[in-house]
Amino acid sequence: MAVTDCGEKMKIDRLLEIIIIMLNRDTVSAKMLAEHFKVSVRTIQRDMVSITFAGIPVYSVEGKKGGYSILPEYKMNSHFMKPEERQLIVKALESLATSYSNESLESLIEKYNLMVNKREGDKVFWDFSVTKENSAVQTMNIRLEKAIAEKRIVKFHYRNADGKASAKTIQPLAIHYKWYAWYLFSWSLDVNEYRTYKVARISDLQITENLSVIEHGDIKKLMKESEKAYYQTCGSIEIHFEKETIGLMEEYFPDCRIEHIINNEYRLFLNVPYKERLWKALLLSFGSKVKVAAPEEYKQELKEIAKEFLSNYDI
Repeated sequence: MAVTDCGEKMKIDRLLEIIIIMLNRDTVSAKMLAEHFKVSVRTIQRDMVSITFAGIPVYSVEGKKGGYSILPEYKMNSHFMKPEERQLIVKALESLATSYSNESLESLIEKYNLMVNKREGDKVFWDFSVTKENSAVQTMNIRLEKAIAEKRIVKFHYRNADGKASAKTIQPLAIHYKWYAWYLFSWSLDVNEYRTYKVARISDLQITENLSVIEHGDIKKLMKESEKAYYQTCGSIEIHFEKETIGLMEEYFPDCRIEHIINNEYRLFLNVPYKERLWKALLLSFGSKVKVAAPEEYKQELKEIAKEFLSNYDI
């Protein structure tokens, strides 16, 4: 990007933020804006001219408490959104930022914070930092986002759940968070199908100069269809447990229906991708509280994993 383009983008960003500030304040002085944006008062005065030329009714107020204002009738009706609703939006954005690194998101939070009155003692804050993957995944997400926006073809090496590596050439379409990890939804140029890849298993990412000319339509709909097809390849695991463990099962498997078998024994059916390690680790973490009843091959696999783990210790 040329230096002049960068300067123009900075000016546009500044103008947008000035408008947001003015929409949420009765009057704002040129001095305050100049200090906020670290520019001269003269620059702010020129910005006001640009905003006026854009059709936004700005007028100046004389006096000690003077400055610039936007005509009241131009501002959004205060009844359109309740204060607590605006607060909730900010909290949702701030909470998302605890698990997702993105400069645009951080900028959006800064700008939206200008639209609400910060109150002490906020009652709700969601901290998803535990879901934030390592810095390599965060960096990968940023690069993939750029490739998605520019419709670039990318290449990378991918290691599947079995540890087998292979080269991939794809058009990235979306990144999304599920199953406690980030995933890349894409169009595979190798097999001409939609494929999903776990970002943590991607390495040697190369963003090529080649652009995709394929139009994919509704990406969210395609993702749902792909996920539905994927779930058809998953297996059903029958888990048995005693009544005292019902609360734990409801916490970790809220979408699974719990059935009473006999006396103090209960069960649930869990549909999972067999090869994913997460489910194996989760089931093993319950120790003696749960028992895998079926299928036999999954039960035997868990037994072998447990034996291998115990072989590391003098037991």
